[in-house]
Amino acid sequence: MTGRRRIGITLTLALAVLGAACAGGAAARTGPGTAALPRAAEPATSPPLTATPVGTVVAAGPLAEGVAVDPTTGTVAVGQLRGADLYDESGHHLATVQLPSAPRHVALAAPGGPFLVPAEASSEVGFVDEPSGSVTALVPTGRMPHDLVESGGTVFVGNEHDSTMTVIRQDRVVATVPVAEQPGGLTVTGGDIAVVSVRARRLQLFDATTLHQVATVGIRGGPSHVAAYGTELFVVDTGGTHIRVFDTVPRLHLVGSVSVPRSPLGIAVDETRRRLWITCTATSRLVELALDRPLPRIVGQWPTVRQPNTLALDPRTDTVLVVGAHPGALEIVHAVDR
Repeated sequence: MTGRRRIGITLTLALAVLGAACAGGAAARTGPGTAALPRAAEPATSPPLTATPVGTVVAAGPLAEGVAVDPTTGTVAVGQLRGADLYDESGHHLATVQLPSAPRHVALAAPGGPFLVPAEASSEVGFVDEPSGSVTALVPTGRMPHDLVESGGTVFVGNEHDSTMTVIRQDRVVATVPVAEQPGGLTVTGGDIAVVSVRARRLQLFDATTLHQVATVGIRGGPSHVAAYGTELFVVDTGGTHIRVFDTVPRLHLVGSVSVPRSPLGIAVDETRRRLWITCTATSRLVELALDRPLPRIVGQWPTVRQPNTLALDPRTDTVLVVGAHPGALEIVHAVDR
């Protein structure tokens, strides 16, 4: 590993600054109601494959999980047990990234990099140069950093084991924000950060500048991850068979639900083509939905590698990238493959 470890200074925002944190927020983490919350939904364990995965399949590192792609360079980052691997979109291996522990998600900070790779067990996020794979910074977070997003040069990291969101600017921690119990998925919608807390079963919006909570709503089922398109938010019901559709205008509210194959987990939006992509772990399927209003509709399904927990897409080339955790594979699905 190259680069140097940078220790940020954590500024914990007071609850008074955040306003009322909502039921299932900071108070719920320490109050008597915490034990009464249902456990978070887990993805279904994929059975042995019965169909050949579509596209090109490349062997990835052990327990591969988490994927991001840089559309400007075509570089793909795939999380694995020892950190991550970098590939091009043909599946050619470019570099290996060494980190203290494994991620379950990977993100892109900006066109041209760096990639952001959480080292979950060691509670850090690595900033990874492309295509060299060198780690230019290793920034401390809360316990078990899971999903993360970038907005306006600021990185937001959801920490599952202490129910906080770490805010990073210029490789340094500038704030730690309490969120509802066990944050899972994060995305950017307008000027807000949307956080799905999987144990609290709650969707929260935080102003990306002030870090104040601006809206919150409960979610039925077993939510895990979220994607955004315009004012709409799409939350996968990993514990069931639905995509929950929310709109932030005129206020945060549920629009409706779309039935999909069981245990959806990975999710990404192609804004250029108005498409929503998900992976379903119970059947090892890649599902394409058209972003119609008021609700998306399924327009295609394809077989994937086993345990397709994560996916990413390159809108420039119309390529979908799926990572299967068992035995560890990167599936590259170009438009021609579909």
